[in-house]
Amino acid sequence: MLLVIAVAPFPARAATLAVCRQMDSASPSTNALPIPAGSLFRDTGRIDDPLAAFTGDRWQLRLETTVAATIPPLRECVLVWVRITSDSSVKSVSLADNRNFVYAGNSNLLDATPPSEELLTLVGRVLDQVP
Repeated sequence: MLLVIAVAPFPARAATLAVCRQMDSASPSTNALPIPAGSLFRDTGRIDDPLAAFTGDRWQLRLETTVAATIPPLRECVLVWVRITSDSSVKSVSLADNRNFVYAGNSNLLDATPPSEELLTLVGRVLDQVP
């Protein structure tokens, strides 16, 4: 008797992160800004807490983009799918948590290209539940 087991990979569950760049209304960016897949975003605390940077209100949570995205010219934000990649005890984050994320580099350490200054100023906010 031959037993065959079919294994279908489950897609990694992803959530939506609104990734935004700093816009100057006097001279808006007319260049598209590519965000490579594997970009890391690090938790910097609650958006509504002005003392988060001083009180250490961080979860040590990292989100990684699962697909490449591009912020079009004259646009401030783009929606990107992300997943949690940190070894933190926190394994989920939602819109209700009101967390702020900043660009923290690329997960591809072997082929990493130096980030542009625009990439380093990106901020993100989770729009739904990251499991």
